[in-house]
Amino acid sequence: MFQDISPHVLNIQYSVKAVQGSDFAVIIKNGQILMLHDKNEVKVPTITVMRQHYDIAIDQANYLLSIENNNFFAFDVELVEKDQFTFEDLNVLRTLEPKWIAFAMATATHLANWYLQNRFCGHCAHQLVKATDERKLVCPNCGMEVFPKISPVIIVGVRNDDRLLLTKYAQGYDRFALIAGFVEIGETLEDAVRREVYEETGLEVKNIRYYKSQPWAFSQSVLMGFFADVTGENTYTTEEYHSDEAELALAKWFDRQEIPADDTTLSLTWSMIAAFRNGEVK
Repeated sequence: MFQDISPHVLNIQYSVKAVQGSDFAVIIKNGQILMLHDKNEVKVPTITVMRQHYDIAIDQANYLLSIENNNFFAFDVELVEKDQFTFEDLNVLRTLEPKWIAFAMATATHLANWYLQNRFCGHCAHQLVKATDERKLVCPNCGMEVFPKISPVIIVGVRNDDRLLLTKYAQGYDRFALIAGFVEIGETLEDAVRREVYEETGLEVKNIRYYKSQPWAFSQSVLMGFFADVTGENTYTTEEYHSDEAELALAKWFDRQEIPADDTTLSLTWSMIAAFRNGEVK
């Protein structure tokens, strides 16, 4: 999966670090990241290269994380595209090489977005300041503390013996996927599984069991995968379901040997689908 970068280890602990020219620069504009095009290859720009093309002040650097002695710093500046630099959608990171840089950059972007989205206190509108002891923002006026946002999301592989229910969204991502959704306030993960399956298909499930998790910076989330069996009260003479047409274009049962393949298992969704198709999930 996307986070499988061993033997490389991501260090996300907050600390104060001095900026080096070889460190990586994270600059976001309208949800896109500034990337360097070098000899038909897309790269994360280093601070040295950035300063050859842009006027950015080192004292504006905001330390995010490190990996293998490579530090990532965010800059809260307004820049325009020029020379080999263009703003790219976050999905460019899915194919970035090496993979450990791609995962580190995605995680750094998650943190950088959090800083950009929390400039002012939501209670009194005073400007927030960075804490010096841990990763948080503090309001010097009312004392409110703001911590990095991570939204919990459940992904469900709904089973009927050797069949798996695959879905297609009504808009956006156009490949097959599994049922998924954000966890509501006051809701257990298991209740979120039951609710999302019922809302999207009208089916009820039992035997809910945890599979794996995945940090997913593209939606500032942590994904939690579950497999569940449909209840015995349901019948499955219908191949397709259209319970929530506003969200799903299609929900269809596939026999294990007929489940379509995908060219990547970077996502938890396709790791789960591949595990079921290959008989790793009984």
